[in-house]
Amino acid sequence: MIKCFRNISLISVICLFIACEAAKTEEQTELLYELTRYDKENCDGDKCAKVSFLYPYFDESHPLSRNLNAHIEEQLKMYLQFGVFDDYATLDEAVEHYFSLFEQSGDTTLWSVDVEGQVSFQNDRLLSMEFVNTSLIGHDQPSNHLMFLNFDLEDGTLLLRDEIVLDEAVLLEKAERKFRRHHAVAEEVSLAEDGRFFLEGTRFFLPFSMGYRGADFVLFYNYYEICPIEMGATEITFPLEDLDGIILTQN
Repeated sequence: MIKCFRNISLISVICLFIACEAAKTEEQTELLYELTRYDKENCDGDKCAKVSFLYPYFDESHPLSRNLNAHIEEQLKMYLQFGVFDDYATLDEAVEHYFSLFEQSGDTTLWSVDVEGQVSFQNDRLLSMEFVNTSLIGHDQPSNHLMFLNFDLEDGTLLLRDEIVLDEAVLLEKAERKFRRHHAVAEEVSLAEDGRFFLEGTRFFLPFSMGYRGADFVLFYNYYEICPIEMGATEITFPLEDLDGIILTQN
């Protein structure tokens, strides 16, 4: 009986140890991040170029963190380039190139790039990051842009639109209905007849930027994408439960 009790006690200790180690491993592999700020400027009196980034940086203890951080860095580099995109080794290198373009321009006023990024959605399967960029070059109007990056947390890959949108025809129909209400287009008037919008021929289309934010799925038309600048950007949102089977929503 004593020997049996000892065996049971030993098994209990082993089970407890395994459970603790499993919990410890799970804790260590939780996908954690912190918001990181990056600020640099190149100024000579009133002539000034400034770069300001606020973005998530994922703890490298998680196996997916390196890939997520790499995608974030590439996104930030993109905001510093014009037309032709070079493959800079580091963010610092891209910033220095941006400053050199500013110096070569001979501009006497402000250049600036301001980006704020955040994790807008996360569950066991999906992660979305939302980036809002405001850029200014000299006397031009400030340029504003919103972009989502969506990731599959099973392998850390960046999700393409075709992988997010499961039924494009249905989503397109729902989006056009909300778009028409948003811009007060009369029922008997087509978007092409309305004349205010930049269409694909005569057809409505889904925006380039789409992603998950809280309990909603967001379709975001940036400036000039479908409307002239005086109409501003257009944001259309749907509760996730309304798009079950239409977009990727599974936990």
